[in-house]
Amino acid sequence: MSMSTSRMCLAVVLLWGLASAAYGAPPVREVVATQVMAADTLRGHTLSLLARGEVAEAIDYWVLTTGKEAPSWLLALRTAFDVGKQEAGKCQGVARSIYTAFTQLRGKPELVELRTRSAQEVPYIMFKMVNGRDMNLSLNGYHLLVRMNDRAYDAYTGAAGMPWAEYLSRLGAQSAITQKVVEVVTEAP
Repeated sequence: MSMSTSRMCLAVVLLWGLASAAYGAPPVREVVATQVMAADTLRGHTLSLLARGEVAEAIDYWVLTTGKEAPSWLLALRTAFDVGKQEAGKCQGVARSIYTAFTQLRGKPELVELRTRSAQEVPYIMFKMVNGRDMNLSLNGYHLLVRMNDRAYDAYTGAAGMPWAEYLSRLGAQSAITQKVVEVVTEAP
């Protein structure tokens, strides 16, 4: 191929690119930027639905927006807040599901361990439900939950969560309850 043929091909490609942009075909970088914004919008809106406790709506939104089935980490939230999970000893699985979903959606959740001073001497942690009923949160002086944006999330709060200060005010034990942010879920004592 001669030099003039190469120049001619380059000119045709450049003119074609300019013409396609002029006729409504968006440049590649705009297409990529739009795709990134759509992904961020999908995550952001899904996260905002979850933060309001609208789990079914968040799943529906994901399915309608992507045209695909919701991922397993999002579907796991359907059962995380079930009344059947309001049982001492199930907190780790619930916390993992909530933490994973918030993290996948680029939220900034924290795993928080609650412990009594001495699990052998004071193994029980109680939680006063919104209806006034006392529930056993723990039989071994240990409970794990998720905190995000100053809200508590576990099976006892329901999908909408609860303000952190209110959650702490509903706890009861016969010793001080300590709280610690952890990176990894450890085995319950």
